[in-house]
Amino acid sequence: MSLQKSNTSIQRQTESALYTGVVHHQRFVPKVHRFNYKIYLYWLKLSEIEQLDTDVKGFSNKSNGFSPVKFLRKDYLGDPAKKLESSVIARMSELNGSKLSGDVYFLGQVRTFGWYFSPVNFYYLRNSEGKYTHMLAEVSNTPWNKRHHYLVDLAKQEDCDKEFHVSPFNPMDMTYQWKIKQPNENLRLHLSCIKHEKHFEAALNMQRQPLTTKTLRGALLSIPSMTLKTVAGIYWQAIKLFFKRVPIYMHP
Repeated sequence: MSLQKSNTSIQRQTESALYTGVVHHQRFVPKVHRFNYKIYLYWLKLSEIEQLDTDVKGFSNKSNGFSPVKFLRKDYLGDPAKKLESSVIARMSELNGSKLSGDVYFLGQVRTFGWYFSPVNFYYLRNSEGKYTHMLAEVSNTPWNKRHHYLVDLAKQEDCDKEFHVSPFNPMDMTYQWKIKQPNENLRLHLSCIKHEKHFEAALNMQRQPLTTKTLRGALLSIPSMTLKTVAGIYWQAIKLFFKRVPIYMHP
């Protein structure tokens, strides 16, 4: 009975959630290659992290002690001594060229059973009217483990130059085209990589469910480690591309 009350309270009082669905990748040139993976991502209102630590069993934001899922500040953008929300807004404002403000929502992966890697984390900024105005993409590459940030004004969604080496199967001189819808019960995000023509696209198509003890347990039972699945998927698809003789572009 107490667990049911706790879950009901989380659904009513927090905005954090889980998004479950599919990630889609497709390559068009010089060889056709596509895949879809089932995934789930955490949607966390950063101001609610302490409350989630208290109310959702199996979720923690503390470095000490055991918990299957941990949201640790050191895994993300900026100085670990500063609040993540502050660091995100500061980075958004820097890239925007003027000060931004609002509530920050994190979409990405967290540390699971001690393991963490995320190829990209997204930070959505919501204004006082409830509209998401900007999205910051924090991109990581493996095995170099470097990070880079792209800011998208959601009202304009302008094309931008690729500035960061990620996949060795994509050249640097490309343009990114974004299509990002306002997150709600469904979350859709689409990125195209253009060089004279479309070379590659990646997309998320996901559905929202509340983040509770029950739904967290269900997610872990379905995919015990998104980190291991992500890393294994990256290298498995790289092997396939290698045998398809897709050209390799070395890290600049």
